[in-house]
Amino acid sequence: MTALSDRPNVKVFLSHRYRSPAVNLQFFDLIDQVADVQFEVDRGLKATSTTRLDRMIRDVEIFAGIFSLSDDPFAQPPPADLMRATRYFKLELDMATRNRKPSILFIDRRFGNRLQGPPGVVSLGYSAQEILSQGMETARWHLRDEFARFCRSIGNHSQKRLVRDTSAVGLLVPPTSKARGAAAAAVEAFNYTVEFLPWPVAMDGGFIAQLRRCDWVLVDMSQPSAVAAVAFLRGQGLPVLRIGPVDGPPDLAAEKLVYGELASHYTKDLIRWSEPKRLQIALEERIGQILSEPILIDSRADARTYFRSAAKSNHLVFLSYAKEDYEYADRIGAELSSAFREVFDYRKPAAIPHGARWLDHMLASLATAAIGVPLLSPNYVASSYCMEEGRRMVDASLSGRMRVFPVLLAGPGVDLFSQLEYRRATRVSPAEIVASIAQEVA
Repeated sequence: MTALSDRPNVKVFLSHRYRSPAVNLQFFDLIDQVADVQFEVDRGLKATSTTRLDRMIRDVEIFAGIFSLSDDPFAQPPPADLMRATRYFKLELDMATRNRKPSILFIDRRFGNRLQGPPGVVSLGYSAQEILSQGMETARWHLRDEFARFCRSIGNHSQKRLVRDTSAVGLLVPPTSKARGAAAAAVEAFNYTVEFLPWPVAMDGGFIAQLRRCDWVLVDMSQPSAVAAVAFLRGQGLPVLRIGPVDGPPDLAAEKLVYGELASHYTKDLIRWSEPKRLQIALEERIGQILSEPILIDSRADARTYFRSAAKSNHLVFLSYAKEDYEYADRIGAELSSAFREVFDYRKPAAIPHGARWLDHMLASLATAAIGVPLLSPNYVASSYCMEEGRRMVDASLSGRMRVFPVLLAGPGVDLFSQLEYRRATRVSPAEIVASIAQEVA
């Protein structure tokens, strides 16, 4: 065992699979024996923001990956499922690599060659059966000691990086664009200073000096030169938030060139807009998500609570309904809560914090939700609040930021949701509706 005085004290971004609470907790216990670690984890309650993840990973000392496949040591998924299970691991590992973070990975051996660490990264294979078995202490101690050795190899190392003025956001937007004013207003709403970057882009010493003052950069993708700028910013380790015209299809070749196999994560994270006011609203929602606090874990009690909670589906669900339909909302809300980790229901006592502006808080929750479940009825159509929620859900669905599953309670339907498939409350039970939703988003 490591002497108490020799225990490193480090802040770590933890990349992990939400659905493997037993494996995650075992690794936390092993690491806790040899180091005072504060794990920073993305809550996973929201649609993924690549800008948010990039900032989180940039600002920690160490990246640790518990790349687990399943708490069932005998499960062996088909190759397609194995590849799908690596998607977010690869996304977060790519960010750590670009930010030059000291990294250590614990990789379930069942991934085989589908998931490997890059050169220079400590990669340790493990068996889920050995990790979870009470009789396999030698194997667990080996992994524990490797983590201690890794920490000693970097010392009480606080990675040297350029000190950024975190009160500034760079705007790479043409001066003639209608997006420029809306973007600046959204950024300033969060007490950031706007750093207007030169357009046309000139990636010279002056440009780099400006970048060093920026926490992150907002880029307008309406001009071809923006592709080169984004590639350059990625190389500089700067988080990027992209906007683009609503009527322009994504340039798949350019996306593949810049992001490689990770392109799908970034393409769906691009904010598309047609009106400056709508752009400002969308940006304010996204910036709020980017700045939301992560979960910090520094005790076994915290770890147990978090990992067990995270084992539920890691999507935030927004339940939208008229107050007159509360009885059905209570029934389907209970089913949603049994399948998903967090369900926003405006009528629940803890849904809106005391003293908060209820409409602002409700719309902020809607903006960060990955799943929307509107309960459609004549009452819904008659409510201006419900219809505004509906419009925002449809917008998010069209941009790929939200999966929307309308449930028709009564009436002929709602034109706003006409292009989405309804679940009909008169034909299937709330439990069956929620089961089908959970299966689609798994």
